[in-house]
Amino acid sequence: MLVLVLALSLVLLSVFNRESDETGLARKVILEAARPLQTFIVTTTDRIAGAWRRYVFLVGLEEENRFLRDEIALRDRDLNRARETILECARLRLLLDVKETAPFETVTARVIARDRAALFRSLVIDRGSRHGITSGSPVIVAEGVVGIVMEHSWSTSKVMLINDYNCRIDALLQGSRARGIFEGHHGRECFLKYVPRSESVGEGDVVVTSGLTETFPKGLVLGTVTDVVRDPDHLFQEIRVRPAVNTEKVEEVLVVIRPGSPGEEAAP
Repeated sequence: MLVLVLALSLVLLSVFNRESDETGLARKVILEAARPLQTFIVTTTDRIAGAWRRYVFLVGLEEENRFLRDEIALRDRDLNRARETILECARLRLLLDVKETAPFETVTARVIARDRAALFRSLVIDRGSRHGITSGSPVIVAEGVVGIVMEHSWSTSKVMLINDYNCRIDALLQGSRARGIFEGHHGRECFLKYVPRSESVGEGDVVVTSGLTETFPKGLVLGTVTDVVRDPDHLFQEIRVRPAVNTEKVEEVLVVIRPGSPGEEAAP
């Protein structure tokens, strides 16, 4: 209907189009009648054009947002890698300080696996006999003792942690120099056994390796006394010790190469 009215208006304008200074009544009526239609057409066209421009703008904006999200994800990944590198460098710096100042030879190793069994506490490192490691080699970090090598191959070793039930280390109290046997226990608490009731032991005392065996050098930190029980019916005190090293968080270690240890084993 709108197209029909517009066509009729154009025809009438052509019929009444005469060279005259005055606009005739018929032309005035036609112009007035065509005005709403022309306004509607112009308005509709502008709205359609505006909607199209907005659609094109939103499509471009969506692509830009996708690009920016990808860029942010890449930056976050790079930032996380940088943080991990910084933390690793800090840990390795501590190990390097120990390595340079220790009076014994060591080999740096990385933890590559952990034994999650309930009764056994161990981890696997990426160094073995071809690096000078033997069964019984002590494993340490800057904070203290981690454990002892149980078994090894040419390029890997299994380490028994100090909080394993089977771990036994000859130790002494740093202050009183009283000797005992450091024994592993489930969780974050171990024991110092066979310390006579007459010896002075207090909470906060540091327990270190005695150095009386060929396994551990003297003075390596094992842990700190957390509780002491002196039962008059028992010959020895019950001493609880918190290990100096949280073995669950160890990622790099130093393996002590014992003097006089066998040479490299030849790989087949």
